[in-house]
Amino acid sequence: MIKRLGVIGDLHGEDQRLDNALEWLHGQSLDAIVCTGDVADGRGCINRSCELLAAAGVATVAGNHDRWLLQDRVRHLDDAHMPEELSESSREYLASLPQQRALETIEGALLLCHGIADNDLAKAWPGTARSAVRRSNELDVLIADADYRFLINGHMHFRVLIDFPELLLINAGTLKGEFGGITVIDFETAQISAFEVADTGRPNRVCEHQLASDSRRIWADTQAFDGSWQPVTLYA
Repeated sequence: MIKRLGVIGDLHGEDQRLDNALEWLHGQSLDAIVCTGDVADGRGCINRSCELLAAAGVATVAGNHDRWLLQDRVRHLDDAHMPEELSESSREYLASLPQQRALETIEGALLLCHGIADNDLAKAWPGTARSAVRRSNELDVLIADADYRFLINGHMHFRVLIDFPELLLINAGTLKGEFGGITVIDFETAQISAFEVADTGRPNRVCEHQLASDSRRIWADTQAFDGSWQPVTLYA
């Protein structure tokens, strides 16, 4: 039963940042560490990334970039990894990743996935003045079924919280780029803490939120998204 959880978002080959993050996370008295996938396609080494995740026992799910790499598709992307770069162990590791994982926390069941459930391209976004609404039938099914209290996903690269009556969506973001970071969830104190991660140095805490708050907007489901959201961010 998980009391404290470390969360790593879309990796995108950031093996050095991953190594740095894992070293720090292992000193944080965590019960588990999870990753939302997209191990492939980025500036770093795909094989070292796979080795680090496997060695640390990180519960990881497959992302669309991992699927594309194994299928030798969409390789025109900037910094795309190529199938011939994969070691046999890395290929086996990526092929073994499930699309979703169910975990048990002391505050309820948690679903880990890349997009939404088995759809690794699905997005959910309430919409802001600058970004369009993205509704999700897959997420609405999960909300209606009420089997999970938490959903952790990636794909959109925005570390945010989206509240529904019985489900909290936590987007884990990414290790890539200027706002690369990780998250620690303490289910005992009901607190979620966000940290920026660089290639070197200790992760830097940038903000904290409560897992539940009366001051945040609560959506009935994604059909209620109206484009007037003020994002609850997990980055500086």
